[in-house]
Amino acid sequence: MIRLIHRLQLFCLLTLATASILHGQNREILAEYRIGIMGRDQEDAIYQAAHLGAQDAARELSHKYSIDVELLVYTPNREQGANQITSMAELFIEEADGFIISPANPKAIGPAIEFAIEQGQEIVFFERNLEGATPLASIIADEKKAGQLAGEAILKELPTKGRVAILTSVTPDAGLKDRLDGLRSTLGYRRIETIVTCEPNYLSAIESIRAAEEADRNDLIKGWVFLDDWPLLGMPALPWKPNSLPVVAIQSSPSAFMYIDQGYVDALVVHPYYKWGYLSVETMVNKLFNKVSPEDPNILTEPRVVDWRNVDSYRESWKTWLK
Repeated sequence: MIRLIHRLQLFCLLTLATASILHGQNREILAEYRIGIMGRDQEDAIYQAAHLGAQDAARELSHKYSIDVELLVYTPNREQGANQITSMAELFIEEADGFIISPANPKAIGPAIEFAIEQGQEIVFFERNLEGATPLASIIADEKKAGQLAGEAILKELPTKGRVAILTSVTPDAGLKDRLDGLRSTLGYRRIETIVTCEPNYLSAIESIRAAEEADRNDLIKGWVFLDDWPLLGMPALPWKPNSLPVVAIQSSPSAFMYIDQGYVDALVVHPYYKWGYLSVETMVNKLFNKVSPEDPNILTEPRVVDWRNVDSYRESWKTWLK
């Protein structure tokens, strides 16, 4: 029965793909292109920033080349049970000429992406790659560099020979593993006191941090590095006073600004979320309209450090992205 359902799903996708290709050929003659973008979660602010970057690129390139580029935003709302597989099917229905995707669950979405590529669909990945797939391009977050920058930032704040605790997920994905590798390469094992794991959410992160601090009877933890900003996704509940313990976090949400303002966090390491969307659409339009593929299909985007010196200008960027 399961095999029959799977075959029916593939048949439906094939029918939709064939119709999409035929309609796409007609629109190509008219220089009309429909590009779908799909982040991991509609409620996640970083994808809202990526959406805006993609929308700006679609508008500017439409004007530059006198063409019509329509952006279709199909990032699923996970709170309502939506997922990327459903979003891909909807993009086929919408007859998208190209898909821009940040793959959330490689095992789940992989077969659908592989099917789309087999049908000649242009695919651009952003944020992360999908192992085994051959897209038009991958605009990838340099997570190892993010970890290295976090290490450099915390070393500036640590006392001599001070050691840090590192917070990561109990089930780290490839990006978190790369962040940890980069952090270790900067700190060295002598500056790492412990690695603390949690479920990737606010409550679990706070509980894990408090437990680690309570277990640190000899006060050996002199600072923290959060490999994601789960502890910063709610009201401040960290078990230390502001400005009393160095903390660096790799950011994924604008809620982290409050922690810098109140002195709980010294620095954030951030990715160019807006740029992911802009570069993805630019790459796709160059292929669809100009028939030009990128010289190097793997494009690493540089993270950077935000602290008290540049936090206000970076905050303004988020205000623009989230309007």
